[in-house]
Amino acid sequence: MEKIRVGVIGTGFGAKVHVPVMQNHPGYEVVAVASVSRGRLEEVKEETGVDKVYDNWEAMLENEQLDLVSVASAPMLHHDMVVKAFNHGCHVLCEKPMAFSAEEAQSMMKARDEAGKVGLINFEYRFLPARQKVKEMIESGKIGKILHVNFSLNIAGYERYATSKRGWLSQKDQAGGILGAVGSHLIDSMLWWTDASVESVSGQLTTHVPEFTDEQGETEIRTADDAFQAIGNFVGGGTFSVGSNIVVRHADEGWKLEVFGTDGTIQMLQDNKVLLGIGNEPLAEVELEEALAVPESMNPVAAGYYNAFYRSLEQVNQLISKQVEHPHLPGFDAGYQVQVLMDAIKQSHEEGRRVKIQ
Repeated sequence: MEKIRVGVIGTGFGAKVHVPVMQNHPGYEVVAVASVSRGRLEEVKEETGVDKVYDNWEAMLENEQLDLVSVASAPMLHHDMVVKAFNHGCHVLCEKPMAFSAEEAQSMMKARDEAGKVGLINFEYRFLPARQKVKEMIESGKIGKILHVNFSLNIAGYERYATSKRGWLSQKDQAGGILGAVGSHLIDSMLWWTDASVESVSGQLTTHVPEFTDEQGETEIRTADDAFQAIGNFVGGGTFSVGSNIVVRHADEGWKLEVFGTDGTIQMLQDNKVLLGIGNEPLAEVELEEALAVPESMNPVAAGYYNAFYRSLEQVNQLISKQVEHPHLPGFDAGYQVQVLMDAIKQSHEEGRRVKIQ
C-alpha cells in the first residue's frame, strides 16, 4: 500500500490527536508538522516522533511533497490555510468548524473546485457505531416521519473554565465559542441523520463565566459563548432543539439524543448506547458494532477520539487512494451547511428574532 503523505498544521489538537492516530494507520505517513504559534517545536518533535517540525506552516507547504494537509488550527485561520494547501496541489482534511463564516466556507469550496482536489471536514463522530446505527434506523423508516429531534451535550466543566485561561476558544472575534466547538458536531449529525434542510431557527448564546484572572493578575475577558441553545423547524415539517453548556457543576456527561417519529422513538446515550421503541412498545437497547481496541501507545487525548477518528481516516484513505467514496464521509458541502446554520443562530441571538435560512 502506497502511503498518503500528510502534513499537519497545528501543534495542539493536531499533534495530540491527528498525528498519533494517523501514525497508527498503515495508509498514512505523517512527514511534517507545522506550528501556528511558532512555539513548542522540540517538544512537539519529541511528542510525535516526527522529524520535520516547522515554525511556519507556509514553509511546510513550500518545502514538502504532501498528498494531504490536515488543518487543525483555530477556525479563524482555516480559510487561508485551506486555500493555500489547495493551491499547492494537496487534498485537505479540515477541522470543524469549517470557517469563520459561510462566506469564507464558500471561498474554500471554490478553491477546492479550482484545484480539483478533495476537501473534507473532520466530523469524525459520524463513524461511531452508535451514530451509524441511528442513521441506519432513521433511513429504514422504522420510526416513521420525524416529528422532533432533541440533541445536546452538557459537561461539568465549571471549575476548569473558572480557574484557567481558555485562549482563542473564549474569543468571539477568533471564532471561539461552544457553538462552533460542540454545536458544529451537534448540527452536522442532526442534518446527516435526518437528511433534512432547516427552514428557520432561533438561537441564544450565553457567556456564564465572562472573565478569569490568573495568579499574575492578568485578566482574560471572555467574549465567546460557553453555552448555546437553538430551536428550529425543518423544511416539510418536524422541529429540532440542539444545545450545549460546558460550565455546569454537574452533568450526565456525554451526548444525549432523542428522535421522535410518528411510529416510534430512538434514543442515543453517551455515544455508546442506542435504544429503539416502536409503536407503544417500551424502548429497548439495540446491538452495536464493537468499539475499536485503542492501542496502548495512544496518549489519553487521542484515545478518546480513536474509535471515531480511525474509522473516519479509513474512509478518507479509501477516497484519496482508491477514489472510493463512503456515502457518510463529510465533505466541504456538509461543512458549509453547518456553517450556514451556525451563522443563522448567531444572527438570531444578535437580532433577537427568528431567522429564515435562505
